[in-house]
Amino acid sequence: MKRYAIFFPQFHQVKVNDLAWGHGFTDWALVAAANAFNNWIRRAPACGFYDLSKVDDIRDRLETAAAAGLDGFGIYHYRFDDGPELDAVERYLRQFPTPAGFNYFFIWANEDWSKRWVDNDTKILKSMPTELSREQVADHVAYLKPFMESEAYTKLANKPMFVIYRPDWFKDTATVVNLYRQEFERTGLNVSIGFFAKNTLDAEYSKLFDFCYIFEPRMFFNFQGLRKNVTLIGIYSRLLKLMPRERGEWLSEHINRFSRKRSNKFSFADFLSYFKSNERQQFIRSIDCPVQNILTAGWNNTPRYRQYFTQVDVPSAEQFSSMLNWSLGDRQYSEDIPLLCNAWNEWSEGAAIEPCAYLGDVLLKNYLESAEENPLV
Repeated sequence: MKRYAIFFPQFHQVKVNDLAWGHGFTDWALVAAANAFNNWIRRAPACGFYDLSKVDDIRDRLETAAAAGLDGFGIYHYRFDDGPELDAVERYLRQFPTPAGFNYFFIWANEDWSKRWVDNDTKILKSMPTELSREQVADHVAYLKPFMESEAYTKLANKPMFVIYRPDWFKDTATVVNLYRQEFERTGLNVSIGFFAKNTLDAEYSKLFDFCYIFEPRMFFNFQGLRKNVTLIGIYSRLLKLMPRERGEWLSEHINRFSRKRSNKFSFADFLSYFKSNERQQFIRSIDCPVQNILTAGWNNTPRYRQYFTQVDVPSAEQFSSMLNWSLGDRQYSEDIPLLCNAWNEWSEGAAIEPCAYLGDVLLKNYLESAEENPLV
């Protein structure tokens, strides 16, 4: 089975971040501050803080991953009404080849941008529409087409993969997905459209899509406490859709702050127990399309959320192997869909398997080691 990792293209300067956070801001500012003030167990890339507006830095990331044995990246893709954002890596991919045998696909991160995750400011910085016209979809498809026609773009049964991060974002998800299918077909593309499942309610979208990724550790977090109450979450989700966007951001942020402790910490043993649980397996069986896992190598979003952080401990080699073997050995998961790890370089969430200045390359090696064929014990 192919092994990919989610790639985080944030690490370069853009105007919207300059205006919101100060000139030259990137996520490295958050990581550096957390390291400087010892707010967490330090993490940073072994190669130093890179700039993904530079051709050499992008090439180095691709070559490092390919040389280690990774098969490709699932790259977060940001597209709003006024066009793409944080798109330096995409511009690179339009001009330069990837390393031989190294592929990629896009994960459309279709949600608003705000400052809520740092300073409780819920003003919308970039707005993502909840309804799309055919013209908007056609413009997006025209942008995607050259990538999808590239030999390096990942295909499922000769169909380019395209993943929608939040199917719940749209007022009428079925209409939006159908518009994309029609516009892809009109341009001569037969695309396999998938989605990320982040809570149990997302299973309802599986009839609309060709495949599904179970997004960990977000699904794990949503199996905790009140978040696993399907009725309550359903009411809350419908309420948010009825509200003005900034009011919904405000409500969501304040409920999150009220409902959690100063911080939430989980051991990786906690995660493994959930990952192998009958409850999670039952949820997987409720999905009506082929399914694949997104694995986690730990999580700590202290750089973003400071004292309100959520943490999953970094796994030991044995724990990582147990998670990997369980996933590869469970026949509920499609062997045709690349396995994903969250993430190659999401440093500001403490979720990176890219070689680290403090942890070395142990997490990357753990992910790429061969797994046993009969792990379900």
